[in-house]
Amino acid sequence: MIKLVLSDMDNTLIPLGQRVSPRTVEAIHAVLDAGVRFGPATGRDYVELSRLFRMHEECFMTGIFSNGKRVRLDGRYVSTTLIPHDQLVHIDQAIRGEKGMFLVCFPEETNLMNPAYGVGVSSAELAVFEARTVFNGGVVDEVPDIPFVAATIACTGGPERMARCQQIVAEAVPELRIVSPIPDWFDVMPKGMSKAASLPILLDELDITPDEVLVFGDAANDLELFGAVPNSVAVANAIPEVAEAARWHVGASAEEGVADALFEIAVAAVTGGTPDFMKE
Repeated sequence: MIKLVLSDMDNTLIPLGQRVSPRTVEAIHAVLDAGVRFGPATGRDYVELSRLFRMHEECFMTGIFSNGKRVRLDGRYVSTTLIPHDQLVHIDQAIRGEKGMFLVCFPEETNLMNPAYGVGVSSAELAVFEARTVFNGGVVDEVPDIPFVAATIACTGGPERMARCQQIVAEAVPELRIVSPIPDWFDVMPKGMSKAASLPILLDELDITPDEVLVFGDAANDLELFGAVPNSVAVANAIPEVAEAARWHVGASAEEGVADALFEIAVAAVTGGTPDFMKE
């Protein structure tokens, strides 16, 4: 029986750049009302999730935030991992001279007005990614000396530049790794940190096993989580590696494939049946 459903956000629960639809919120409520917990497993943090869920906080009371650096259960954080300030400074120094690359840092404590800092970048350059990935940012000359729970790297120029960025970061800051959830964009994480690495925290808190968890995803940063649970689900627009790794498949994010599946999960939880998409 599924007791916890986790979903990636961008290009899984919602198309990149959009917010959660009323129908998807309805589907999440159906799951919650059926006694199954739902939450995001995402690179996004609390403030961004508030915006994407249109302030429906009941939809993300539980989940894995910021690629595992925060774990939330029933409205309280049970785990938080920060990125050391000096490591962010080293990244900025390493990529500062590279065309089309810049660091974006997300404070541990922030608000809807300014949840991110674009470092050493123009307002116009930052605005491109603000619109694309749905965040509000401010421009700074250097990494502010405050606690940061997340960071990303914008990297335009295609696969060759992305590979170049990975090489630079690996050499400059070996304590960190970067993973690309979407083109031209990297999530920055401490080595060993991932959605999958933080899943056991939720399992222990809820006293459930991996076979009682179902996860939805589309991108490379979902692969480890797919390997940690038997019930992995790829949306139709997933990258080939994720589609191949998934046990189950649903419609694309643009077609609200996850919402369709959530309604089926809710019915199955009440009737004791099996969701249709799991009968493949």
